[in-house]
Amino acid sequence: MYTFKEIIGHHDIKQHFQRAIEHQKVSHAYIIDGEEGMGKRTMVSTMAKTLQCLEQKSEPCNHCISCKAFDSGNHPDVILVQAVKRKSIGVDDIREQIQQDIDIKPYQYKYKIYMIEDADTMTIAAQNALLKTLEEPPLYGIIFLLSSNYQRFLPTILSRCVVLQLKPIAQQQVKQYLMQELMLSEEQAELYSNFAQGNIGKAKKIISDTHFIEKRDQVIQWVERLSQEDLISLFQMQKDFEPYKDEIQEVLDILYTWYRDLLLVKQLGENAYLIHQDQKKILLKQAHVLSYNRIGQALDSIRLAQDQLSKNANFQLTIEMMLLKLKEN
Repeated sequence: MYTFKEIIGHHDIKQHFQRAIEHQKVSHAYIIDGEEGMGKRTMVSTMAKTLQCLEQKSEPCNHCISCKAFDSGNHPDVILVQAVKRKSIGVDDIREQIQQDIDIKPYQYKYKIYMIEDADTMTIAAQNALLKTLEEPPLYGIIFLLSSNYQRFLPTILSRCVVLQLKPIAQQQVKQYLMQELMLSEEQAELYSNFAQGNIGKAKKIISDTHFIEKRDQVIQWVERLSQEDLISLFQMQKDFEPYKDEIQEVLDILYTWYRDLLLVKQLGENAYLIHQDQKKILLKQAHVLSYNRIGQALDSIRLAQDQLSKNANFQLTIEMMLLKLKEN
């Protein structure tokens, strides 16, 4: 339905935006930033629906013509801007979907709202093209830029937008949501909410992954083998990563959280902050033979591999180098 009441957490951002509506101080451009699954699309959709609601209050009424048009996905004055030809948003996307359209007055409603998905993938040329619109926007024009890393924007873009960051919500809120809305048992909700780290979208994605537990078991075996295998065997171990090539970032996330828990166990013993609470015995056993320095360097090595793979580095070489560093550490 897209209402602020339905959005879990993010109270400060909801309050900021609702007050802006109440005091008629809505900005012409917002950057809504947060990691994947944090609810950026839901937040922006709710903002857009509220702005266009004919009752002009801080919550959409859900029964006016505008709200019904929005919920049906056919609102004429809310436009979704996406990359058409490439993965990144190019200058042609900005020109064709925004610049050539924004000068035409709204079809029927108060505002003309543009929602730019993955806005942080805009090329420099695209950002400079958008800048011209941000510098002299029409009174009815509002642009929402959805991003996972607002630091990719040019300083000139940032200076003309209100930046609102979606931060992780409380683990207990995620757990409660999973139990009430998805009907998970308390034990299941505990595991998935711990791993999601305050991100409901991430929790739902993990739950829908029927192989998540299998992947975690594989990660635990890899860590065990790293302390036992010789260097030559590591090259064979690299081949075990091949089946997970298309989901390597998720697998490395699991590996990272495992080493993170090893560090916590090393420092605090059994504690309430562990992500993998159901595997405490194995964590205690593995942490016993690892030094603080080795665990810390392992965490750095995993993050480095993730960064390199996100930049299309050679898969085999990147995994081999990560495993060698994990072994050396």
